Amino acid sequence: MKENIHYIKLDDQNRIVKGFSNAFEQPEITDICINEHGGRHFELNGQINPPLFNNQGIPLYKWDGTQVIERTQQEIQSDIDALPPAPKTELEILRETVDQLVIDSLGGV
Repeated sequence: MKENIHYIKLDDQNRIVKGFSNAFEQPEITDICINEHGGRHFELNGQINPPLFNNQGIPLYKWDGTQVIERTQQEIQSDIDALPPAPKTELEILRETVDQLVIDSLGGV
């Protein structure tokens, strides 16, 4: 069986934003090798192609300079708190518009 090399890509805060094997993608010079004797698919902590992000798109792992480690709940929450607010839905905009029209029609009550 051919061995593959597993890599990670980091963002500017050393959070892992991608994991892959050289079976499917060739690394860039900035990618970090985490396993020189891996299988065909990227693997982390014994799981093949694990989720690297939570359901809000926040990275779950980081690189400490020598190994992959899980980010703390505090680190993850800090990223969640920094997310911009979701844009208003069409329904929310419509409700605000109707509310304002009602206020205006009542003379600005």
